[in-house]
Amino acid sequence: MLPLFLISGAEVPLNSTKPIQHKIVVNHPGEKESVAVILNQNVDENGLPTDYYMDVQSVICLEQVCKVIPVRIFWNNLGEYQRYELENGATLEKYEDAIFDPEDYPKLHSILANIASPFKDVYIDEILTVVDEHGDADAVSGATALELDEEDTVPGAALTCFTLWHWAYGEIVQKIKEITGKSVTEQQLEVFLVDENHTYFDIALIDLERRKNYKTPFINRITERVLEEESLLKSTFYYLEKSPSSIYFSATKEVFVSGGTAQKLATIRSLKSINYKVPTSYLDRLSNDIQKLKTYQEVSFFLDLMQSKNPNSKKVVENVFPLLKADFIKARRTYWFLRNQNLSAEQNEILNSFKRRNKSLL
Repeated sequence: MLPLFLISGAEVPLNSTKPIQHKIVVNHPGEKESVAVILNQNVDENGLPTDYYMDVQSVICLEQVCKVIPVRIFWNNLGEYQRYELENGATLEKYEDAIFDPEDYPKLHSILANIASPFKDVYIDEILTVVDEHGDADAVSGATALELDEEDTVPGAALTCFTLWHWAYGEIVQKIKEITGKSVTEQQLEVFLVDENHTYFDIALIDLERRKNYKTPFINRITERVLEEESLLKSTFYYLEKSPSSIYFSATKEVFVSGGTAQKLATIRSLKSINYKVPTSYLDRLSNDIQKLKTYQEVSFFLDLMQSKNPNSKKVVENVFPLLKADFIKARRTYWFLRNQNLSAEQNEILNSFKRRNKSLL
């Protein structure tokens, strides 16, 4: 293979361990059928995955008139594109048998390195649609109806850019993440959970769920992390919702009580949709913290939860009543919640007094 460092300055890592081959099936938006491919996984001396590579064709050629060149694409162990390589002496082709110019190779690398490339939203039919013979050919993408800025494609090689970009960012990325998660030990998954790169955190959660691992050290580490970083809430709750009920309720209580607005709202949403029967005693205990809810949204969501999962709880009613003295928008929401609860005579009198004072605003 022709090392890409001759083109882009990237270095090719040396690895004396024989690659591990994974036979997988993926879809490519330019192919009508699923494609069986061989994904090669490199590991270090400790057996930890370091990077991956796969040999693909340079273009999807439906008309059998293209020059198809093998291209080797490399990813790191997170499925992030790193570089490409060609066989020694191989050249890529443009429209009408023109070959890539020397400057086109590093440009192709920069296109493949752009996760937000316009090729993300391009269909192969747009590239294969040839303009009318009396019209002007698109100088950027070749004689197609597709219009792209020149910096976003190699002029005359839109099909090659499309093909390789979708190999670099297609289903193979998730496959790599899954293989990385399956390949490491529990100790390494613990390291993933505290890595600054959130992708490692997500990989760890997915594989912990696959292994049905809900051990206390992992749960503690996960809840500690999600209390600090709300961007991890979605993957965290996906994992917790698959855990045994005792672990789920313990962890969600910690996230609710100790977390900020985002953590509290995520907990409430989860509790409203979870298939487990939520104990009323658990919800009663959560209501002890209702005075700590800072925003109207938190209060409203929490009261919705109580109405649907724990109606007419004396403990909840007792804890909610002080909110009638909060700012008016929260107090009004509290009033309408309490109107639907079983109240004592004394509580009814307090609620009616609130109604008389604020009749015009309710």
